[in-house]
Amino acid sequence: MPMATTPGPPAAVIFDLDGTLVDSRSAYLAAEQQALAHFGYRHFTAADHAEFVGVGMREMWQRVVATRRVAAGADELLELSNRLYLDRMRRSVPLHRGTVHLAELLHEAGVPLAVASGSSRQVIDTVLTSGRLDRLFTVCVSAEDVPRGKPDPAVFLEAARQLAVPADACVAVEDAATGVVAALRAGMRCVAVTGAAARGCPRAVRSGQLLIAEHAHFDAHEVVRRIGAARNAAPPRTTKTPG
Repeated sequence: MPMATTPGPPAAVIFDLDGTLVDSRSAYLAAEQQALAHFGYRHFTAADHAEFVGVGMREMWQRVVATRRVAAGADELLELSNRLYLDRMRRSVPLHRGTVHLAELLHEAGVPLAVASGSSRQVIDTVLTSGRLDRLFTVCVSAEDVPRGKPDPAVFLEAARQLAVPADACVAVEDAATGVVAALRAGMRCVAVTGAAARGCPRAVRSGQLLIAEHAHFDAHEVVRRIGAARNAAPPRTTKTPG
């Protein structure tokens, strides 16, 4: 089903970072387990980590401290896990090539791009720079820039504000259910790169407000077409035949 029609191409496209542009799950899990082990807690599993997909890092650690016997505060765990995570990402940033290609195509077509993430400013800047993605995005909004994290729409609304475009003229790209809900609450159309992220929003899928384009089968050119951004692209160059 095509996405809902709009008066024109998207005014901007706003990307989530972790799980959307960057395949960061294993790096985050390792950093979280190391941080907790430093304080004597060694029972944090991949299933535990999955509970917090799409949740801002500070909020995640606040919940962990509140529900588990950890001899550390949320701020201590946040600082240490960020440092461990960034050490890994400076060495190598595992990218989701399909969504990165989408960002490159949109950038080449002149569509303004932003990142809206539940991570800290330091994490966003380091990951984008290390992954050589920083040239693509004119605006980055972190969890530190808004009062509430996803599923609250604040991070997407702030990105649209900084881009100086109407929120309802933007398209968001997300991997998590909380992010999809946040984008829809902001009045944006959304591309979900995992079926799980779209599972709770069947009405938005049926109406065309939400497009599912799984990472495993991601076709950046098709997504550009489906969101209407192809109209922004420059026409192909023609080569004049000599003589």
